[in-house]
Amino acid sequence: MRDFYIFLGIIFAMVGGVWLYNFTKEQKINQLKEISYMVYLFEKGKISKEEILKATKGTPFYPYVLAKLKEFEKLPKTIEDENLKKFFTERLLSSYYLKGKGKYKDIVEKSKKFKKEDFNYPSVKSLEAFSFEKLGNKTKAIPIWSSLKENYPNTYFGNLARIKLYLLREEK
Repeated sequence: MRDFYIFLGIIFAMVGGVWLYNFTKEQKINQLKEISYMVYLFEKGKISKEEILKATKGTPFYPYVLAKLKEFEKLPKTIEDENLKKFFTERLLSSYYLKGKGKYKDIVEKSKKFKKEDFNYPSVKSLEAFSFEKLGNKTKAIPIWSSLKENYPNTYFGNLARIKLYLLREEK
């Protein structure tokens, strides 16, 4: 009989644990639904910037809201996945390049954080080389283009590097 009560206690503990897990999961889903609705209201202009930033901070919606607000510099800091961080940092550097004046030095500085193993390394190095060219420092751009040509043959970046090297040598 004692074993039966122990068995019954274990069963109740397991059922209680499953119930508690499902309850907390349901609470989290409901909370995310509420935040999702707030994001919808923000997109319709019914919630202020400050309110939506406060409501979404620490949730999966926060990077989306930052992107909607065009606060791209804050975006990489809010993302945990390293590849996504690098992707958004690359997008930020691209936007710096397109904005032009005063941002080329930032591109050169931030591109140093990328490693050869990163999936978007050739893209970032291309931005760095373009930036050196815009800064008037073609002697620093040429080795970057040469490296891209050598390490990424028969790819977009390798072909781009080959053409850029040809054009830079023609300018001399």
